[in-house]
Amino acid sequence: MKFKVFISLLLIGCVILFGFVYIIIDIIQQEEDRKQLIDRFSSRNDSPPPDIPRTEKIPDDIRQKFAAVSKKPEFIPEKPEIVAEFLHEKSPQSVEFSPTNPNLVVSSTLQYSTEKNIKLWDIKNLHRPIVEFSGNSFSENSASFSSDGKLLAISVLGNIEGGVRLWDIGENQFISSLRVSGFDSVFSPDQIHLAISTSGIELWDVSNPTDPIEAIKLEGNNFEEEHTFSVNGKLMATIEASTDTVNIWEINGNHVIKKNSIIVINEKVGWIEAMKFLPDPENPILAIADNDADIRLYYPPDWQDYNTIPAGNVYDFAFTPDGKVIISAGINEIEFWSVENGEHITSIEGHSDWVKCVDVSADGRFVAGGGNDGVIRVWDIDDYLPTKQETIQNAVIPIYFLPTNRLPQAEIPEKIDILLSDLQTYFADEMERHGYGRKSFKYEKNSNGSAKVYLFEGKTADDYYDVYTSSRVKKEIQQHFDLTRNFYFVIMDEKIEKKSDENKYTVSDVENISKNIRVLNQRITELELQLIDSIFREHGGNIVVRTPLNKYSVHNIAAKFGESIGLNRDYRSPSYLMSYSEESKQLSKSSAAWLNCSQYFNANRTFYDVKTSIQRLSNSKGKVRFKIEDADGIRQVRLLVKPMSESPPAGFKRYSDPGENQKEWVKNYRGKNNVLHEVLTLKGEKKSTVEFDYPKYADNFINLHVIDGNGNRTYMYTQLVDGSGISFSSLIRRVFD
Repeated sequence: MKFKVFISLLLIGCVILFGFVYIIIDIIQQEEDRKQLIDRFSSRNDSPPPDIPRTEKIPDDIRQKFAAVSKKPEFIPEKPEIVAEFLHEKSPQSVEFSPTNPNLVVSSTLQYSTEKNIKLWDIKNLHRPIVEFSGNSFSENSASFSSDGKLLAISVLGNIEGGVRLWDIGENQFISSLRVSGFDSVFSPDQIHLAISTSGIELWDVSNPTDPIEAIKLEGNNFEEEHTFSVNGKLMATIEASTDTVNIWEINGNHVIKKNSIIVINEKVGWIEAMKFLPDPENPILAIADNDADIRLYYPPDWQDYNTIPAGNVYDFAFTPDGKVIISAGINEIEFWSVENGEHITSIEGHSDWVKCVDVSADGRFVAGGGNDGVIRVWDIDDYLPTKQETIQNAVIPIYFLPTNRLPQAEIPEKIDILLSDLQTYFADEMERHGYGRKSFKYEKNSNGSAKVYLFEGKTADDYYDVYTSSRVKKEIQQHFDLTRNFYFVIMDEKIEKKSDENKYTVSDVENISKNIRVLNQRITELELQLIDSIFREHGGNIVVRTPLNKYSVHNIAAKFGESIGLNRDYRSPSYLMSYSEESKQLSKSSAAWLNCSQYFNANRTFYDVKTSIQRLSNSKGKVRFKIEDADGIRQVRLLVKPMSESPPAGFKRYSDPGENQKEWVKNYRGKNNVLHEVLTLKGEKKSTVEFDYPKYADNFINLHVIDGNGNRTYMYTQLVDGSGISFSSLIRRVFD
């Protein structure tokens, strides 16, 4: 009996095992099918353009009106040139360029003897320092420039008779001493205060450098040497050494208020190596390097969110003057990182040991680094960074696309300039109406202030672009422009003469077109099924319109613009811009809130992207529910559906006659476009469970769009009815996922 039970259990176990193996094999096959489906859908078989070269030369006087198009650059850095090497003998602990003279560098070391350990160098004179200063034995000493480059603050810990002295670089002499013992001193950007680390932080008024006066004293026993000012001098950050807490102070004249504290979580207390504010007065993000925990970026105003630059072990870092690159000092090399996305750009090798300090000249041309090998090296990086390429991020770039059998319209640059200016004004007016100020997009301009329009010559004649116009045009321009960045406004020059529509299509043509449409719709449905609950990022934007431009109203182009940067068809009111009706003149309040976060309406801001997490929750009490997390702060969530009702929404008005309007809805719009169902505007929450009213008369596929406080856009496909069309193996896969 026991043997029979054992055999039965064994057989049951084998069946279960084989069942799981089958499910796993099916999951793998479905994943392969999914990849193939996406590949087929995203790379439609499209015949290459026929080779039809230009036969008529574009007149020089017309060509000169346009910007030239060059091949999209692939950044390959040249090896930077060493322009100076200074032998400091001892290991340099700090290096700093003069803010006004990129040839002057001051460096300091720890003091282990009576030798002179603070030195001022001229990179054009490699033989010896301009001047040297002595500190105390076995103490920490430092030097820093004033913002006008005329003074040096020399700090010597333990010397109460003149622990901090001010040196006049032009006169080559000390001009005053501060009776305070400090081991680090930093000038405020307005040069009114000198902040000195003592048992606390003391701010001395040095507006008259020959007679410094103690102004403010922040009492405490936990402050370490590191403190730094924001670029406009309104904020200061300090470190509590015993807790690795960074305090943010607001400075207003001689009044200092603690605004916030950042607890830098690390098991090794006291390992904060460096911290600096992003050189952007409008967005003073604080970067903190914790030796073995990369560089983390803390965002105002709450200072709780952070993104990470994966630099690893870092002793020091510096921002380039434009704030786009962080240059870090670490193991044997200096590394360059994108502030925007944290990607590694390049590195400089040449140091034989740890690099302990780094700085960038105010003109962005030189970088200096020093470390345990006792040598300070200055590199020329003028052509070393991709940020040196003249590109405008988060801006509109106008492109005039010209087939080979057409000549440019002589006045098209002026027409494009007028249209972009009118669009700017429209958005500025609407944003101001909703209380966001005169915010609008920016576009590339020539030196005279007119729109910088690129002349893009297509590969073939205009007949080829009559079908699949947008995809074919973008396929060509993406070889020269990065469509994942900026917003590309493409104007396609269309032939004026038209072939007669009479007998254009045969019955067979109509049948084939109908069949192709059905196949395409089926593929779209299959793709949506495969992409269920997948999360996607949205980058860049683009629209393609045809000439003549006067057939488009400003509102029509504005709607196309909005749709390309995250707004959607909005049939809640016919007056809304995104309703595409004749009455569509105004931005809705929710659309204005979305654009207020958009990167294109904040072109000068540096953006970061902590990935958004979206989890679909089960429907409850007539609500569709989602759990969303985003460390950048959630600003708006939109639920989109495809309405299937026979009656059009209230805001759908293509015709004034209700009967004609309904016919238009059923024939061309019902169930074919994602339409805004409901929108929730949040206040920057990091985590939120959002609920939407259950959409009636809608297709089963729904779409959730999220924008965070930095303008990053995320969306997710999912299903309204859970489990519809999902196989058993897909269900198992979800469980395991």
